[in-house]
Amino acid sequence: MTRLRYQILAGTALALILAAIPLGSLALDARKPAPAAMPPAAQTSTEASSVNLAVTETAATSEPAAATEPTAASQPAENTEATVTAEQTVAPDPMAALDPADRAVAEKIRDFFAGTSDRIFANKKERAAAEAFYQSRSYAPLWLDRGVENARAVSAIARLKNADADGLEVSDYKTPNFAALGGDALAEADLKLTQTVLTYARHVQAGRFAYTRVSRNIELPQAAPEPADILNAMAATQDAGKALDAFSPQHEEYRKLKAVLVELRGASSGKKADASRQIETIIVNMERWRWYPRDLGTAHVVVNQPDFTLRVMHEGNQVWTTRIVIGKPSMPTPLLSETMKYITVNPTWHVPPSIVHNEYLPALAQDPTVLSRMGLRVSYSGGNVSIWQPPGPGNALGRIRFNFPNRFLVYQHDTPDKYYFAHEVRAYSHGCMRVQDPAKYAEVLLNIARPQEHWTAARITRMFGSSEQDIQLQPTPIWVHLTYQTAFVDNAGKLQMRRDIYNLDSRTLAAIKSGRGGMETPPERKREHELVASTQRKAAPPAPVAPAARSGSIFQSMFYPAPSYYGRQPVYR
Repeated sequence: MTRLRYQILAGTALALILAAIPLGSLALDARKPAPAAMPPAAQTSTEASSVNLAVTETAATSEPAAATEPTAASQPAENTEATVTAEQTVAPDPMAALDPADRAVAEKIRDFFAGTSDRIFANKKERAAAEAFYQSRSYAPLWLDRGVENARAVSAIARLKNADADGLEVSDYKTPNFAALGGDALAEADLKLTQTVLTYARHVQAGRFAYTRVSRNIELPQAAPEPADILNAMAATQDAGKALDAFSPQHEEYRKLKAVLVELRGASSGKKADASRQIETIIVNMERWRWYPRDLGTAHVVVNQPDFTLRVMHEGNQVWTTRIVIGKPSMPTPLLSETMKYITVNPTWHVPPSIVHNEYLPALAQDPTVLSRMGLRVSYSGGNVSIWQPPGPGNALGRIRFNFPNRFLVYQHDTPDKYYFAHEVRAYSHGCMRVQDPAKYAEVLLNIARPQEHWTAARITRMFGSSEQDIQLQPTPIWVHLTYQTAFVDNAGKLQMRRDIYNLDSRTLAAIKSGRGGMETPPERKREHELVASTQRKAAPPAPVAPAARSGSIFQSMFYPAPSYYGRQPVYR
């Protein structure tokens, strides 16, 4: 019994020993020579533990296999990680090339744009442009070199402090004193000067406010510069002041007013009262020039409403001028820029629905012959009534109409009432412009647009008759700019002042003083094909739509037919 107990204990010990030996060791042991014969007692003990050994050996074999399986699987991952690490290169520091002083500023600029503060850039478009600009230059400051104010900054600040030369307010453009700053303040000062430059360029090119604050009777581009273009222009030069000058209007009329403004500001004390009034008038006129296209066109027509004149310009020279009649104060001629499309000889005048329903129909009810005596025709269709005047010498539009399609449906035309051109103040129409010598005007325009055809006023006059004829001016663009110049410099270099007949000067000045910097989106311009379609004539007169009533007598309308804000046909005169 005791012997059996020892055999069991010996077998158990042997099993534990074998379980602790790795399989690799067993494999090595298997290659060794067989050991010498064992004593009978040991042999018996081994046989007795053979079952336990088999069970233990199975467990020992399975555990190392399970352990080595993830090890084998992890081996490729370790190799891959090593390979990726070897292939990866350290990302370059974008600020490594910066001077240490500039780097400190650049890091603060980067931190500013990483946040969401609008403390410096209230305009979202300008903030986005500034962020992209600084990022493209590794956030290096624009106005500092090695932590010190650079020549670019000196030039820009000098120009901003001279903003009144362009009729702007110096106090609107805050500039930093870099020499008195250090640390984090330098980064903020760099960004603030950038914002001031963006604001100044926008103001000097497009104006300080949307023209809709002055009047809804205006349709002009008022195109502000792109912030990215401003910043790139600054970065490309050390003479930032000169670069900023390029954003101001380049029109000759603007440059002449700017020169006179400098002279008036230097006037003697005895003339300061008069000079102050003239300065204000010049400033509001300079402001309005910013609303117009920067390029007026190689060939263009300039109407100066307060001067009651029209000038034709070609390649920088005035080639012709004439007197005109403009809209009366209650129905002012609009401000706009459009291209002249065609000239109509022997036009038809379509009476606007307002006059039809408010004046002509009541008069017709009292006297069935009144309209025929005026040379007007009447037609009825489906309950609607149309009144028009066929071509002829007594037509309200005269013999010629000049068409530059626009949303106001105004145009220039001849008139049978020539005596108005003898008046000094000629504001009598309902918005359209009457031209003193329309045949000559047509000759001038056609010889610019179609120089090979040698048009003359006599040739145009021979076309007068009873049938409408259109003469196209395209593809040569001839721009028509309807302006409001109460202050201008004449060809002799003398300042001329004109009466503010439409009260636009006072409203412009009020807008300047009431608040600057905010620039609403200008009203959407009507698509050109819609404008052209709105002026296409039909074989039969269009059916009118009754609008709101207008004041005025039948006798007034005989001489001053009302403009059409309604209907499809241009009916101003």
